[in-house]
Amino acid sequence: MLIGEKISKTFNQIQVLKNVDIKVENGKIVSIFGKSGAGKSTLLYILSSLDKPDKGEVLFDGTKISQLYGDQLSEFRNKKIGFVFQFHELIPELNILENVCLPGWIKKDNNVKEKALKLLQYFALDDFLDKKPLTLSGGEKQRVAIARSLINNPKIIFADEPTGNLDSKNSKILFDLFFKLRDDYNCSVVIVTHDEKNANICDRKLVIVDGKIKD
Repeated sequence: MLIGEKISKTFNQIQVLKNVDIKVENGKIVSIFGKSGAGKSTLLYILSSLDKPDKGEVLFDGTKISQLYGDQLSEFRNKKIGFVFQFHELIPELNILENVCLPGWIKKDNNVKEKALKLLQYFALDDFLDKKPLTLSGGEKQRVAIARSLINNPKIIFADEPTGNLDSKNSKILFDLFFKLRDDYNCSVVIVTHDEKNANICDRKLVIVDGKIKD
C-alpha cells in the first residue's frame, strides 16, 4: 500500500536519511525505532506527505505523492491519511466533539457529526462531548486525537511519539488500542516510538541506524 524508494534527506549538511527503502502492507502496524536524532520523525513526515525527500519517491496505492501539490495534496491527506502527534494538536477553543468533526467538516461530509458521536462512544469519550481539551487528561486527549484521525476512514494512520507524554500504564493502553483499531477499522498504522518494548510488539519493527533502515 505504501512504498518509500531510495529516500534521502539532508539538514544543515547532515544526511539524516540515506537511500531508505520501506514498504507498509495493508492492515499492518509498523514501528520506527531509533535513537534521538536518528531521523525517525523525518521519515514519518516524508512517508505521510508532510515533508518531501531530497531524493527518492513515496507511492501511496500507486500514486506518487511528489506529483501532488496545493489543494490536491491537502485533499489527498484529508481523505487517505490520519495523523496522531505527541502533543495531540487539539484546538483548545473547540470542544471535544468539534475537534473530532473538524477533518470531516473540511471534507464537507454531511454525516460527520453522527460519525464523530460513534467514534467518541467507541473510545468511551461520549461523556466529554462538550468539554474543552484542557480539561482532559493526557490519555483522554490522545484518544480524542485518535478519534479525530479516524473520522474520514483513512487507509493509514501515522503516529509520531504518541505515548511520549504518557506514563507506562496509559502507554500500554494506547498501543493496545492501535491493535484494536487495526482489526476493527482495517487500517494500517506507522508509529514512531522511542520505547523499544512498544516497538517490539508491532507487526514489524524498523530500526534507523546511521540514516539507514534495519529490520
